[in-house]
Amino acid sequence: MNTVHCIGELLIDWVCEDASSDLVKGTTFVKKAGGAPANVAAVVSKHGGQSSFLGQVGDDPFGLFLKQTLIENGVRTENLVESGDTTFAFVSIQEDGERDFTFRRGSDGEYAFDSIDLSVIESRDIIHFGSATALLEGKLKDAYFKLLQFAKRDGLFISFDPNYRDALITDLEQFKQDARHFIAEADFVKLSEEEAHLLTGEKQLEEAVQALLRLGTKQVAITLGSRGTLIATTDHHEIVPSIAIESVDSTGAGDAFVGAYLYRLATLGMDPQRLRSDIEYANVTGALTCTAYGAIPAIPSRQLVNETLGGK
Repeated sequence: MNTVHCIGELLIDWVCEDASSDLVKGTTFVKKAGGAPANVAAVVSKHGGQSSFLGQVGDDPFGLFLKQTLIENGVRTENLVESGDTTFAFVSIQEDGERDFTFRRGSDGEYAFDSIDLSVIESRDIIHFGSATALLEGKLKDAYFKLLQFAKRDGLFISFDPNYRDALITDLEQFKQDARHFIAEADFVKLSEEEAHLLTGEKQLEEAVQALLRLGTKQVAITLGSRGTLIATTDHHEIVPSIAIESVDSTGAGDAFVGAYLYRLATLGMDPQRLRSDIEYANVTGALTCTAYGAIPAIPSRQLVNETLGGK
């Protein structure tokens, strides 16, 4: 069984439980473990795969909580550094169903490439780059690019999710340039529809997909919410439907999709004949994650995903 190694931020999601409230009006917040790459790692391990997290949390009670959360969910932590202050994200669901959130960044950006024990990464493993904060300037960005070079040199499978957050990005053109670099090197890229248009400059979704493939990636998955996921390669293109749910919190849904897909690749291998069923599995995992609050706590079990698929 191959391991999925996820690099980036691990943080506290302070989730507002006041219905239809933005962060100005919200008063009740619950502590949840979050961070896009950590969410992906948790899905892989919770579904029975092997995963590890590469990143930094604070040397504080919140960092200890996050480390314990990873361990409890079966994620390896030998490349987790504990130093400084833990990063916070505050999240609420507004009346229109959209998320309102803001960051209070701690030490996740101080994670250095020299902190990574590369000896634990084996030749058939998967490296997932899915951090919302890694393309901000700092040591984490440097580690991101150096780990990409290492992965390419050793022929590892590379997954990338830009996780664009307009509240974080101050230099949009630099972000686009960096994201396109990773897209060009990746074997699998997952984007939202907004990100696909943003990074390609194309207004039509089909044209955006073709532009992404021309950059060099082998597979593009564009999540379309309730419509499902558009999956495309150079010789295959289809929209795979999802399931109807009553969403209460979409935090981590895209990460759950990625984690479920990478779990399938890591445990079953890549098979073009299985592409649709792999995406269906990922779609259901992402959808069910929206039916509970938080990211890691909301991840559905593999059994529940399979039961839901069986009932389609």
